[in-house]
Amino acid sequence: MGDFSGKVFVFSGDTFDVALAEWEEEQIAAYPHRDELIRTVALAMRDFMDSEQVRRHKMSLTGQDDG
Repeated sequence: MGDFSGKVFVFSGDTFDVALAEWEEEQIAAYPHRDELIRTVALAMRDFMDSEQVRRHKMSLTGQDDG
């Protein structure tokens, strides 16, 4: 697992969706027997990006006050 300390990630929701879909396809191609797990992980990543934790830690900028 990578060390994320000190890193800043910048991407739009559209870029996230494209990159995650590409990652999902590549992983399924490499590990077809893990298809269900890979799809579950991708869904979890999408859920996380829309989570209270992301809002609470101000990890997104929407141009609106997210509370």
